[in-house]
Amino acid sequence: MMTKPLKDLNRAELEVILSAMRLQVRTLKGAEKDLFSLDYQKVLKKGREVELDGMGMKHICYALRRKALMLTAVYGNEARKAQKKMLYNLAYKITMKRIRFQEEHNPLNKHKETPALPKADVS
Repeated sequence: MMTKPLKDLNRAELEVILSAMRLQVRTLKGAEKDLFSLDYQKVLKKGREVELDGMGMKHICYALRRKALMLTAVYGNEARKAQKKMLYNLAYKITMKRIRFQEEHNPLNKHKETPALPKADVS
């Protein structure tokens, strides 16, 4: 199952996501880098029309939060508050979309009506 979580974002927000993902992909190694790179390439090519699953949305949130933490490490806790707040808010927005998507498509949440089985007669 896939969804378009970036559909309602503006161009500036999409650029922030791409910047955070670009920064993040440089720090990864091995299979983790391969998986992350696939989602980064999808977002890069399709932009707001990209279709992602829950893992892709997690990758975006992870990159956004990591960039905010890196800004704190480089510039200190008091500097660039507006930029860090925007990164965290965007990550939160996408996290809420991921949770909603996963709840809607969770097979355990599908309550199927099953016909009652006749009881066996033990006598």
